[in-house]
Amino acid sequence: MPQITRAATSVPIGPERPPLLRDDLLALVHRATFGYTAEEHSRAEAMGFETWRDEQLDPASIDDSQLDAQLAAIPYLGMSVAELSAAFTGQNGADGEIRRILQAARLLRAATSRRQLLERMVEFWTDHFNVYGDGPISFLKVVDDREVVRRHAFGDFRELLSASAKSGAMLIYLDNATSVAAAPNDNYSRELMELHTLGTDAGYTEQDVQEVARCLTGWTIHPPGHPNVGEFVFNPSTHDNGAKVVLGQSIPAGGGQQDGETVLDLLAFHPSTARRLAEKLCVFFLCYEPPTATVDRVAAVFTATSGDIAETVRAVLSRRSFEESQVWQQLKLRRPMHMAIGAIRSAGGTLASTPQGLADLVAATKAMGHAPFDWPAPNGYPDALGAWGANLLPRWSFATALLDGALAGATIPNASLISIFTGVAPSRRASALSRHLTGGRMTLGDVAEVQSFIDSQAAFNGDVAREAVALALSLPSTQWI
Repeated sequence: MPQITRAATSVPIGPERPPLLRDDLLALVHRATFGYTAEEHSRAEAMGFETWRDEQLDPASIDDSQLDAQLAAIPYLGMSVAELSAAFTGQNGADGEIRRILQAARLLRAATSRRQLLERMVEFWTDHFNVYGDGPISFLKVVDDREVVRRHAFGDFRELLSASAKSGAMLIYLDNATSVAAAPNDNYSRELMELHTLGTDAGYTEQDVQEVARCLTGWTIHPPGHPNVGEFVFNPSTHDNGAKVVLGQSIPAGGGQQDGETVLDLLAFHPSTARRLAEKLCVFFLCYEPPTATVDRVAAVFTATSGDIAETVRAVLSRRSFEESQVWQQLKLRRPMHMAIGAIRSAGGTLASTPQGLADLVAATKAMGHAPFDWPAPNGYPDALGAWGANLLPRWSFATALLDGALAGATIPNASLISIFTGVAPSRRASALSRHLTGGRMTLGDVAEVQSFIDSQAAFNGDVAREAVALALSLPSTQWI
């Protein structure tokens, strides 16, 4: 295959941003999916901004039967903790294996699901309620992903918060399963307030953290050997039944499990929670520094709807929010997993449907520091330019491996690549590639570099087309959304 000389490899990622195309629908397709495709953009144009967005906000209305059939062939994804334990009994490294299965399924869904906004919201909530760990947590996370994150991704935040608080994976990860009246553990209560709801600047005190921990004593899981192993159970004998005061509200003695439910009510409907979630969602979908007016308006929707997540996201993904945030100027750098899946999607790639077949793709995201379910701290993967903007080499390596056919399980058919250039004048091939991969958002400099490479080849064929796509996918301007 031809050898590419990347003249721009010394250019930092920051200055090479795409041209400012004031096209809110194009921006919506980039932000609400795991990668622009010409086909999805055409659908959105035919449907219109609001109709396409609203369809995505109602994933049950979207036929995703092809993916559903593929996932059904991975039986572990639908199993209980007891069933998973039985299936892997006696196997060395079983926890690592089930984790790799979960990672592969996550990537398959992101790349191929027609419910793209759902997958983006799963990404958001997975980071927001991050759980990490080996051993039993690997099995528990399968259930957490299915019954907590996916089930409630567009639902009611109070219900999502409760599902997370009662998730076996979260109870083990942050030590609440062993928190008892005689020795309350504040790991979960601290993260519940700091990360899951109020944030760090809501004015709560260390005493509030301790009082919340007392309210949540006795919240645990059924132990190994129980038919419902790993599922939530309240143990009244280990609960602190004394009176408590949380955020200035008195909680009378003798409340039992209701103490914890009262805490979840206080936190879920607190104004600081509304504003923090609004800001996080605006950063996730709009820009790194969203306007105060936009955040306030989204927070007001969250409050007015009692935490309706779909309505809150609808307010974020609105023409008004796009205009206020000037998303055409305030671009976001793709995080590595988003970049990798986006490259596969925009180039017309296909994926293997088995975890074994996707092992290379999982490994590639891990090499870039962004494998699913692989962030060890409770705060989830960062969503900040400084966290991802300095290391370009793994992105180039991924694009090269993908188009060279060196990434087992991810295939870019020659027919898909040749079709990009069919009927295109030789001098316009790079521009056609920019339209196909990004909707025309590559910089003039990057388009010129791709065209220069194409022009330098003796003849235009499948190999040249493949290398041209690899080059385009590794250039700075295709890293932004």
